[in-house]
Amino acid sequence: MKKILVGVDGSQEAGAAARKAAELAKALGARLTLVYVAPQHPTHSAETSAAELQQADVVEHSYVPALLLQAEEECRTPGVTADTTSLTGRAAETLAELAVSGEYDLVVVGHRGRGAVKRALLGSVADRLLQICPRPVLVVP
Repeated sequence: MKKILVGVDGSQEAGAAARKAAELAKALGARLTLVYVAPQHPTHSAETSAAELQQADVVEHSYVPALLLQAEEECRTPGVTADTTSLTGRAAETLAELAVSGEYDLVVVGHRGRGAVKRALLGSVADRLLQICPRPVLVVP
């Protein structure tokens, strides 16, 4: 195993997933890539408010770099190298596509531990990723 992809979103569960991925990377001599997937940006149209565009800009230029830096620090351990990147799209689908195109051996994500009803109503990136990703997926609670 040489490449591990980790989905991060700033949650405690994603932090646990990043730490577990770092443990695996150290034990296996693998390289980590920490990825934040932002929702699709609003399109510039008459219906798009200035506030929506400003919020998307703040997220992209302030929140995401700080979040990725925090995730990288959580993985910092001797012998582990971690790259970071951010992408835009639907989280599960984007991670699954990157896992294949980037030739990753494993995808690691956190799970929020929602009950069945909430998961059915709100969805779960981890659940969806397990369904669609052709690479092995490790879900860390």
